[in-house]
Amino acid sequence: ADIGATIRFGQKYITRPDGKLNVSTANYPTVSLQYTKAFAASDSKYEYDFIAARTYYNTTLGNKGDFGINLKAGKFFNADNIAFMDYKHFNGNQTHVNSGNSNTNAFNILPYYSHSTNDSYFESHIEHNFKGYLMNKVPLLNKLQWNLVVGYHGIATPNYTPYHEFTAGFDNVGIGKFRMFRIDYVRSYQGSGYVTDGVMFGLKFLDIIQ
Repeated sequence: ADIGATIRFGQKYITRPDGKLNVSTANYPTVSLQYTKAFAASDSKYEYDFIAARTYYNTTLGNKGDFGINLKAGKFFNADNIAFMDYKHFNGNQTHVNSGNSNTNAFNILPYYSHSTNDSYFESHIEHNFKGYLMNKVPLLNKLQWNLVVGYHGIATPNYTPYHEFTAGFDNVGIGKFRMFRIDYVRSYQGSGYVTDGVMFGLKFLDIIQ
């Protein structure tokens, strides 16, 4: 059983005779809260309680590009012996291919299930797309019309030292009006130690196919 709530600070809306229409605003972050209670059918070890919170925020910083942040935290209770499928699993990726859009909800080169937990966690995703703010100032490179994108992704759980990913790449890659690609270089660390690196290829048309 789940119960949740979403809080949008400074929410604006238009009132009509047949209802209310929310108007999107980027002035404040959005906060989501969740509580889950699991009931076992015949074995009480599969029962547990879970609370989680999330705050996310996307905005345009004038001519300096688009900024996005997504922070998540959660905690399990009475969950020492629950089934692995009920753990908190993080969005990993071992294909080196993604949708190519703003990435504030998934990791780039995190192995699947490597940090799954039945305890507490804190997850963070931050990304800034400079649009043309920097690239347009570099002679010759400005002809490409690529946009510089940098990001950070991290997980902290009690069972592992914190995992980090640092990314830098280019969006709007292509020719003419066909700019549906993105390329990122990703470097990952476990605590302060280097783990691995790789290149991600973003294909924006994957969203259309899906």
